[in-house]
Amino acid sequence: MSNTKSETFQRVLARLLRPIARAMIAHGVTLGAATDALKRALFDAANEAALKSGKRTDSQISLMTGLHRKDVRRLKDEPEVVAKRSLLNATTLAVGIWTSVPSFCDKSGEPRPLAKTGSRKSLGFDDLVRTARIDLPVSTVLQALLSEGVVEQSDGDQLLRLTRDALLVSPDSQIQLQAYEKNLLAHLHAATHNLLTKDDDPRHYERAAHFNQLTDLSVQKLEKAARKQAQQTLEKLNKQALAFQDQDRGNKNARGSFSVGSYIFMRNAKIRGREE
Repeated sequence: MSNTKSETFQRVLARLLRPIARAMIAHGVTLGAATDALKRALFDAANEAALKSGKRTDSQISLMTGLHRKDVRRLKDEPEVVAKRSLLNATTLAVGIWTSVPSFCDKSGEPRPLAKTGSRKSLGFDDLVRTARIDLPVSTVLQALLSEGVVEQSDGDQLLRLTRDALLVSPDSQIQLQAYEKNLLAHLHAATHNLLTKDDDPRHYERAAHFNQLTDLSVQKLEKAARKQAQQTLEKLNKQALAFQDQDRGNKNARGSFSVGSYIFMRNAKIRGREE
């Protein structure tokens, strides 16, 4: 990378890190902890590149990253951090089944209220978890959805109802942090691949539209339209993906993953927040 291109990327990097820095400060992550995380990320990326090139030595990794060789040795000896099982995957899958599988919906296609335990006459939340093939206790999944306000339980009939704001979770929740990681990580992987790939190589689909000089009213109208269209698209893809998952389950070649998302960002305009 030329000096000019490198300097340009450094300026881009500084801007990209600003929202991350806001989240760091909010969660009490200081420079020392962030530096350790960056060292690990640089080591992992360089180690992967070195393995592909067949030049995996401490000196090579140190040269690529600027890490001191003692840090390279330390990181090489430290066990790799294994991600804990994500409640986000379980809750998202449960909500996806509840909103799309006909047996869990009423005649109009809306998710039906469910009892905690199913019976011969009607399906329950335990049947929902089994249908989703979630490898977690039913009580764990239910408690996560209740604590996030995704599911509500009435005092009268004890039925569980999916809220209209399903999976718009509390900003301080563990599930929200998992969503923050998973959503940004998928986008960053796609964007970085597209940035580094050669012209003739296939790229991930990545498109966005940016508009300026708009009044608050115009922004609000655009946001309402974007929310509606994006939600419809995601719901349609959710149904297709669930059908493919059920079809492909048990296939030895079923090792692929697929992520799709949408976002709306409004500068200097009021955020509408949850759907009304």
